Amino acid sequence: MASAPSPQGVMRLPASHRAAVLGAGGALGSACVRAFAAAGASVVALDLREEAARAAVRDLEGRHDAVVVDVTDAAALKALAGDLGALDSIIDSAGIVFDDEIVDMEWAQYRRLMAVNLDGAFFTGAAFGRAMIDARREGAFVFISSTAGLRGEPSASAYCASKFGLIGMVESFAAEVNRHGIRVNAVCPGNVDSPLLRGVAAELGRRQGRDPSDVFGEFARAGAAHRLVRPEEVAELCVFLASPAAAGITGATLRVDCGAMVG
Repeated sequence: MASAPSPQGVMRLPASHRAAVLGAGGALGSACVRAFAAAGASVVALDLREEAARAAVRDLEGRHDAVVVDVTDAAALKALAGDLGALDSIIDSAGIVFDDEIVDMEWAQYRRLMAVNLDGAFFTGAAFGRAMIDARREGAFVFISSTAGLRGEPSASAYCASKFGLIGMVESFAAEVNRHGIRVNAVCPGNVDSPLLRGVAAELGRRQGRDPSDVFGEFARAGAAHRLVRPEEVAELCVFLASPAAAGITGATLRVDCGAMVG
């Protein structure tokens, strides 16, 4: 049965829908947890930090769980996929960022970023994809990439490379599991109003000798709409992509950027 908007405009998922959100303690992850719960799904909030995972499901109506997991640990993800049992959708919003020019790159930071942003996505797809295939269960993956995965940005080469790579992984993964009834898509947010973006502004301000609030203001004015993306706007797209209403969409990359790429 296809999903449809409720009278309040909130998309509804089938009552049996179970979703797992990785990186549930972040701005986008917690928004996804709330959006899936509001759509009627039962949600498993996954995060490296126990309190962050618990906070993501606190005070939500329905039955939800919080679990600690490190996305850079392939064995732990594989074990978790077996423990959690049947899932209908996996939302991977785990990610970190740092800015540095290539000629000055801190390689330990580079390796950590790649381990979380790209290796973690591969490990997530492998663990939960294998579980779905073995259970002969259809499902949907949504990986959070970025508009930084669509064009390079100065001082953001490592982050851009991880997000470019993620889009390539999504397209390949979608082709591999399509015959099993599993869909895989990527969402590319622009500048999201979040602590992560404020941290980037603070770091750029420090390095450039500028007021971080000025840098943050430039981020907010980057899109044609001259505003930041709300985490809820990204989360609502993830719910749609995980729903039966998006049954014909796989291997796609969708932007939520307030027009940053067009003006």
